[in-house]
Amino acid sequence: MVLRTGRDMMSELSHFVERFAAGEAEVARTFLTAPHEPADHVPWLRHQCYRELRGPGLLKRHQSRTDWVIENVNSGLPAAESREGRAEFDRQLGQIREEFAHFRLYADILEDITGSPVLMRDIEGLELASDRRVEEVRARLMADDQHLAHLAYGVVEGGGAGIFHAAAALETDDPLLGRIRDAGRAIYDDEVGHGENNAGDVAASLSAEGDFEKLRAMVVEISQERLRMRAEMFGIEISEERIAEITDGKIEPLAPLP
Repeated sequence: MVLRTGRDMMSELSHFVERFAAGEAEVARTFLTAPHEPADHVPWLRHQCYRELRGPGLLKRHQSRTDWVIENVNSGLPAAESREGRAEFDRQLGQIREEFAHFRLYADILEDITGSPVLMRDIEGLELASDRRVEEVRARLMADDQHLAHLAYGVVEGGGAGIFHAAAALETDDPLLGRIRDAGRAIYDDEVGHGENNAGDVAASLSAEGDFEKLRAMVVEISQERLRMRAEMFGIEISEERIAEITDGKIEPLAPLP
């Protein structure tokens, strides 16, 4: 069987990411456009702080970017011995710094709402039931096929920036929502191209049609679990029927931001 062209694979994966990004935006929009007191925003802001730190491994996470950097440093910086290694090391450091900058945006808002410092001992304990399922999926996929799993997680990185798009699109004169909107726009501008850029690795990395089908299944499973996680994070419901509809593309794609 002839493998899809690189363009075909990237296009197919991009369409999957787009529908799940729109799904995550739908979840966030449902919460953000409803009336709330400032304190109502504390749970999701705390959880997003947790995710911004844990994603790159600034809070302990197995096989994270931070682990890779630390291991490389402890091994005498072998990445610095080749052009490709230096480029990869620089990319990983850049991603870690970017995630910390996103944490800082939300942590500053959170601190102003609560009047209290954002303590790591509080952030570390915020794992939701859906977070545990997300991590269980990650561990299982990594154990099954680490190479394909890394590709899949690269493609779905940040959920296609869906929740940040929802925040950035807010039309409001409320000062708090204005800050949430501005933070969302800054993070969206940083994140939106990551999945598409990472999809480019797929064409260069796959050598069998079965690998692509397995990768696509991973993308779907990861993205569906992310939808459940986002719903729990914002304290709202999302039905399995709606998740199936989003998976089938029964959702409007995100409109370009001005």
